[in-house]
Amino acid sequence: MTNNDTATQLLDTAQLLIQKRGYNAFSYKHLATTVGVRTSSIHYHFQTKADLGKALMDRYLAELEQALDNIDRKGRTNKAKLKQFISLYRETEDDGVVCLCGSLATDYETLPVALQRAVSTYLRRCEQWVAEKIDEGVGEGELALSGSSTDAAATLVASLQGGLILSRARGGPPVLDNVQRTFLAALNAS
Repeated sequence: MTNNDTATQLLDTAQLLIQKRGYNAFSYKHLATTVGVRTSSIHYHFQTKADLGKALMDRYLAELEQALDNIDRKGRTNKAKLKQFISLYRETEDDGVVCLCGSLATDYETLPVALQRAVSTYLRRCEQWVAEKIDEGVGEGELALSGSSTDAAATLVASLQGGLILSRARGGPPVLDNVQRTFLAALNAS
């Protein structure tokens, strides 16, 4: 296995552990055992757990930017773009885990400062993009909004993050379809 393969496997495994258990619920020893490497191998790639967490969030934010770019390039309606954004979370729901950022946010007060900033940046970026799509949709007469697009975006992101937690805790039917229906109905775009 090459160094890049090992680093990727460490990141992939750490992400899944955080999404299932939380940042504070795993150690380098646990990660090493799960991946089948020595803890010194982890330290070679990520000197500290904070470095690992920051690398995860950097990768997660880059994946988000790529996903948002893909949604925007398809040139569909703003309503369709919002549905596609929601589907990003639905994929996470289908995997039976919570969003990496949402999981980290639950441990926010105990996270290193750089990781706290990365979590905040991710959430702000989601809210910013959603608000832009709402504003564009309202400007084009496609969507209607009685309040602030910033508030509506924050509500959607909070609903998606909370919906993932609720879906996992219930162990029952997915809840994000209800989030989508309710959100789009509020924008008169069902």
